[in-house]
Amino acid sequence: MSERQNKEIGKRLQAARMDQGLSIDYIQEKTKIQKRYLMAIEAGQMNDLPGDYYVQSFVSQYANVVGLDSHKLLAGELQETNDNGKQSAPVATGPLPSRTTQHKQVVKESEFSRRFGKYAAYLPTIVVVVIVVVVLGTIWGMSHSGNSAQPHLTSSKVSVTDDASSSKKKQSASSKSSSSSSKEKSQKITQVGSSTTEYDLKDGPSDGSSLNIKAGTSNAWVSVSSDGTQSWMGTLQTGAAHTVKVAKGVSKVSISLGNAPQTTITVNGKKFNFNPQNDTTQTKTITLNIKD
Repeated sequence: MSERQNKEIGKRLQAARMDQGLSIDYIQEKTKIQKRYLMAIEAGQMNDLPGDYYVQSFVSQYANVVGLDSHKLLAGELQETNDNGKQSAPVATGPLPSRTTQHKQVVKESEFSRRFGKYAAYLPTIVVVVIVVVVLGTIWGMSHSGNSAQPHLTSSKVSVTDDASSSKKKQSASSKSSSSSSKEKSQKITQVGSSTTEYDLKDGPSDGSSLNIKAGTSNAWVSVSSDGTQSWMGTLQTGAAHTVKVAKGVSKVSISLGNAPQTTITVNGKKFNFNPQNDTTQTKTITLNIKD
């Protein structure tokens, strides 16, 4: 699409949102699309989105929330010229509001949006900083955990007794205990009630779980958050995979998928069937509750 077309689509979506007094945060909550992508769409900066597929997908979801016909909007704006090279008239989606009307609508924006909207440009930097802090914290925690466990292992080796018979009995008991504790329970992932997007993970590894996310025959956009903090986000190329380590102590993991039918997830080496109904919904957010 041309820059003019991108800006026209963005203006129409923004005007529809303002007409209804909706904030950009509300659109984000309803579509699960990141706020910075929604702002890029309204500004007509479609190149900031992961790819052409996501342009149409995100615009369609946005249009549906604000009550516009996404098919007419995209069909009208995407057909720029006809066979004779002349520009085709786009499908009308209603006149844009005047500058005075837009000003009145902006006043209706929520107090939160008016106060913090100016910081939106810093959001990518903040996300990167948070990810770095989480990674460093995880590394430090694993290192500290390993060091604190060492004295315990050493002390268990220096336990001796003068009675040879008693020593043999203790060694036998210790061996049985070690053998029993080494048997890990098999993890279980169960659906929460009738929900198709929320699941419970039980009897997972005690030192944290591992998620392996893989794209199928087309690219897949993925975002992973642990207890509300984003752990990883990116676009997987066709056939590519990425592993996300979930730290010990995390109770809830959210996995947002931009191309769900073409994405597979493996949890701790076992395939996770997050779409038992085999529906074709493109955008989906899966919640995984980690139970002890």
